[in-house]
Amino acid sequence: MKKNKAIATTATIFLSGALLAGCGSAGDYKGTWTGEVTSGQGGAASGTATVTVKGGNCEWELTEADGKTNDARCERDGDEFKMADPLTGKDLKYKGTVSGDTLTLTPDGDSAKEIGTMVLTKSSK
Repeated sequence: MKKNKAIATTATIFLSGALLAGCGSAGDYKGTWTGEVTSGQGGAASGTATVTVKGGNCEWELTEADGKTNDARCERDGDEFKMADPLTGKDLKYKGTVSGDTLTLTPDGDSAKEIGTMVLTKSSK
């Protein structure tokens, strides 16, 4: 009987941990993130970006080095982001990684490499 109780307790602890981890990862992206975009062409800063994540929906705004600002649609599924290029409307795919208050969006395909990597800091929840 003690062995079954220990197994049930261990299973409950693992299940609780998995549920908490799942809830935490889904909410890690929620909020507004702002920061630099490093161009995939030459590695120079190519402007700034603001990404606002609300669950699976998101919005993004790209301010180019010359100061021109464009915005476009954005979708998120887990750590995968699909953003429309503000100028062409072409889909750009990114992988997101959150570490503390930093969101790094790394290009996941050739189209996104043209825009570059985004390193953003959380500016609101």
